[in-house]
Amino acid sequence: AGGGVAIAAGVLFPPGAPSDTVLGHLTAITRTGSQTVDLGPAPASATDVSVTLTCLSAGRFGFPDGSILRCSADANGTVVDEKATEIIPLAPGQHSVSITTSTDASWTLQAEYVDRVTTSWGTNASGQTFGVANGNGTPDLVAVTIDHGSVEGYVSASDLACASGSTEVHSPAEALAWDEASKHRDISVPVYESNGITVIGSFVVGNAYGHHATTVPLSSLALRCTTSGSG
Repeated sequence: AGGGVAIAAGVLFPPGAPSDTVLGHLTAITRTGSQTVDLGPAPASATDVSVTLTCLSAGRFGFPDGSILRCSADANGTVVDEKATEIIPLAPGQHSVSITTSTDASWTLQAEYVDRVTTSWGTNASGQTFGVANGNGTPDLVAVTIDHGSVEGYVSASDLACASGSTEVHSPAEALAWDEASKHRDISVPVYESNGITVIGSFVVGNAYGHHATTVPLSSLALRCTTSGSG
């Protein structure tokens, strides 16, 4: 096993991910240029609005939460990378969403109100919480996928923080040593089942520069992680 990505909230619905309940009717419109779209009155339980934008032409399209969808066209004029979905939190009294783009860029928007609830983390027999980071913080074991998404598991949050560069240094020499080491190698941390004991693979944190880095075990690092207090 090697390589992996942290699971985005809601992809495989691990503990702690948001759960969305669709409310009301679907608003679907087609527009050109920047527009504010009225969605009608929001249901009392609505917390967010789910918006899916589909490009009809090349352009740069901005969502209310600041995220950007960039659409381009191939040699035949066909638009590629043409769709994105965002969940936008609702402000009190809000019943519209705005899309910003150039005056000649066309798009279609589908929007619907949702009631978003954050699910609870799981807790294993050792008392460790497991799931995804959310508004409540980060669980002890963070959900990841490895082997190109074919294997699901968990990595220790303290191991992940250490491998990502959260270290405790006691001298300029130690700081330089860590910086130099992180330039030339990726760091692998064990992936567990939710029990936090059974190892099912390794998750590679990419600190390396270039394609010829060496994957090394976390235990080979001499510096202590501030989160775990161990090497």
